[in-house]
Amino acid sequence: MQGEKRREMVEKTLSERLQPSLLDRLTDDEPGQRKEGRDARVIDVSRLREIIQRDLSMLLNTTDQTDLIDPEIYPQAARSVLNYGIRETSGAFSTMARAKIIKRSIQKAIETFEPRIVQGSVMVELRSQERAGEMHVEFDIRAVMWAQPMPLELYLRSKVDVTTGELEIERR
Repeated sequence: MQGEKRREMVEKTLSERLQPSLLDRLTDDEPGQRKEGRDARVIDVSRLREIIQRDLSMLLNTTDQTDLIDPEIYPQAARSVLNYGIRETSGAFSTMARAKIIKRSIQKAIETFEPRIVQGSVMVELRSQERAGEMHVEFDIRAVMWAQPMPLELYLRSKVDVTTGELEIERR
């Protein structure tokens, strides 16, 4: 009986471990090594946060095809990887209206393309107030990240350079 209980505890521990994303598992960071260490197969919550931050940075620094894909005519394409990223952010001065468009675009992109974030948990808040000719817009991004044994809060700060379109993300 005790052996069975112990095996259940071990199995639960194994099932609760976090795995890297499929892309991370397929990427060979050490091609000279024939075997992977445990760290390459299982990650902890801290590493999961780093990976999600890295992936969100790639997502939010990619321009989507919103201007080319009509969601009325092609609703599936508008939600597919063809439309991965956020709306164009470069080429204009910061205005409150523009900041709200960027905010909605960030939230929509995260909800659509980041499955490790719990649906409905994404909140993007404008941090910087409007100043004439401002070239940066800053946002706080909060979400609940899927993790075992329980979900965890993710809090990021982002800064968008509206002249270049580059978005920086840092963890808080």
